[in-house]
This record gives sequence, C-alpha cells and structure tokens, in this order.
Amino acid sequence: MRKQILAFLFVVVIASVSYAECDETITIDSVDYKISDVWCGKKIDTTQIPEYEDLSRIPDDFCSKDYKIYIRKAAAESFVEMAEAALADSIVILAKSGFRSSSYQKQMIRKRLKEGMTFEEIITFVAPPGYSDHSLGLALDLSTTTYPFGESKAYKWLLENAVKYNYYEQYPKGNDELKTWEPWHWKFDSTLTK
Repeated sequence: MRKQILAFLFVVVIASVSYAECDETITIDSVDYKISDVWCGKKIDTTQIPEYEDLSRIPDDFCSKDYKIYIRKAAAESFVEMAEAALADSIVILAKSGFRSSSYQKQMIRKRLKEGMTFEEIITFVAPPGYSDHSLGLALDLSTTTYPFGESKAYKWLLENAVKYNYYEQYPKGNDELKTWEPWHWKFDSTLTK
C-alpha cells in the first residue's frame, strides 16, 4: 500500500511540474486551460495556415468511409501517388483525417469534455487548438484494412517507401516531441530526398 501511495504522489508531482513550467493557455468556451510541457512552445505559426484555395481534396477512392479529406495541393498529389504505388503492391492506404482548423480541434475537445474526460487526458492524444500540424494542411492520419495500424502491412510499407513521396512518420516509437507513438500520423515535407 505504501508503494502505491508513493507512486501516486510521484505521478502527481510529475504532472504538476509538467504544467508549472509552461505559462501558455488556450480558451475554450470561456474556460482557460493550461498547456502541458508536451505542447508548450509548439504553437503553430498562424501565417502558415493555408487558405481554402490552397487545399486540394483527396479522391474518395483513397479516403476512409465517406470522409472528405483536404490537404495542401502538393501533399495531396504526393499522397495519391503513394497510395497508388501501395495499391500496386496490394497494400491499401487510406486518408482518415487531413486539414483540421483550430475550431475543429476545439469541437473535438468539447466532445470529449462532455464525455467526462479532463483536458489533460484529452491532449495526450488530441493536439490543443492552435498546436496541431493538421492545421497546416501537411499532416494526414491514415488507416488501412487491417488493425492495429502499427502492426499492419501498410505501416511496414510506409516505413520502407513513404520518404519517396515526401512523407515521414512524425511521431515514431520513442519520439521526444509528442512522447507517444502515432504510427498512423504522417507528415508531408517537400524537402525530403526522394
């Protein structure tokens, strides 16, 4: 029992340190929320957020369900090339999420707050509004026909081939940036070597 209490106190101390070091906040529905150290200093430069005309829709054949996914034109063209190449190797890769505005990020957080989750819990897997790479129109969340994604043939194919299409796994295992592994999250970077 004593070990459990000490472990709990350690977690509380670590959690309070994580938030104590960052003075950034966001406001959702008139409530200010502190940003954790994982997101601290990673606010998106609003001058880099694309205008609607800068976005291109990914063809339905390469989207999950009936989703309508938009990302920057160069990223969309490259993704379609990549998805077609994967399909030629009998691998299905589908876009599940692309461009997301800050207001959409707020909606995602509101929904989970209403479900009873705390803000701290939510931002372990949903970026705070203004902090998501999705708002730059360069990030895609992908899906495939087999799950979990990190164990799929599609994921293995991406590890070997995505760089040819200027995509990289932004949050691989053991990353220092987000601390969690997101094998489905891939980002376009036109400067990658093909």
